[in-house]
Amino acid sequence: MAELRLIPEEKLPQDLQPLVLEVWAESETPLFKLFERLPRDLAADRLDRRRFLLSGPWMAFRALLQEHLDLKFSKALLVYLEGLRPDRVKGLRPRHGVIPPQDLSLALLSRKEVLELPPSLKARHLYFGVEFQGPEVLALQVLKGRLPFEIPGPGRLLLCASLADLLVHLISPLLEGGSPLREGAQRLWEDLKREVPDCVM
Repeated sequence: MAELRLIPEEKLPQDLQPLVLEVWAESETPLFKLFERLPRDLAADRLDRRRFLLSGPWMAFRALLQEHLDLKFSKALLVYLEGLRPDRVKGLRPRHGVIPPQDLSLALLSRKEVLELPPSLKARHLYFGVEFQGPEVLALQVLKGRLPFEIPGPGRLLLCASLADLLVHLISPLLEGGSPLREGAQRLWEDLKREVPDCVM
């Protein structure tokens, strides 16, 4: 017997909990350089010429900082996250320190604010936790979507992904492939439709 179900984001492990940031830049250059190296599990969308949304699980933001701290944006992000949750970026500050850029500003969006976004943006920046419980052979089907995950114990997976990524990389493949998880995927789809009816038809 296998089960797929939505879980509240606060029940996810820290590294899987999502962050949605609004970013303002006085110059477009730092944004272009960031987009060139944006990790797979971070989503970015322009709101206007120098303002955009950036979202993903904490682990993806940590990966950005670990791999691309040479970017001006990453320096601003590190300083901002140190003020927000210093425990989650501990050990990432380089020995020589960081001079925060003065032309980049960041702000954290609450889930309520994300829910007020237009449907096209909401689908890419509204995150859900998903729990899988079941045999390992079926867990492999869940992992095929390459969504951010953790394994808290035998026969259990926890995922975190945006609505769009859940639909494209998890639910659609399970519904279309004749998978034993088809019923679980259908229930997930119905639960998401109740949560955000303007985004899920």
